[in-house]
Amino acid sequence: MQTKLTHHDLVAEEVNDEHGRAILLTQQDGLEEPRSVIVHPWQLRAVCEEFGTVASDEQAAKTIHTLQRRMKGLLGRIEHLAGWMTNHSDQRHADLTYEITQLQALHDLASEWCAEFADNVRTHCGQDAQASSRGGAAPQQPGLPGL
Repeated sequence: MQTKLTHHDLVAEEVNDEHGRAILLTQQDGLEEPRSVIVHPWQLRAVCEEFGTVASDEQAAKTIHTLQRRMKGLLGRIEHLAGWMTNHSDQRHADLTYEITQLQALHDLASEWCAEFADNVRTHCGQDAQASSRGGAAPQQPGLPGL
């Protein structure tokens, strides 16, 4: 994690003061001396939440959990459809090249979107690493099983 961020004339640095971890904000204003203020990370977050810059933890976690659940459901349906097309359709006698290509593309997208769930925000939505990786990780081998 980086400890310093510069954005135009504003510099934000992670520092430790007598109260613990803090953020030092320094901004140059014309030719005058730079102005600085030290804020606790929770103070900065509270200000951003108050003015709608970021969502509160609870709302963000709920939204993330909902989107993850929906993406995992989509991935499961795509994998089920791929299995059905492979094992039960008349693909050996019909030209389903277009359908299988589209299905492969959908699977690739869903797998990519779900692949990071285990590493990303799982602690915010109350899932453990094992459950998260079981439901949203990409398959071991590229492509759809059986296609």
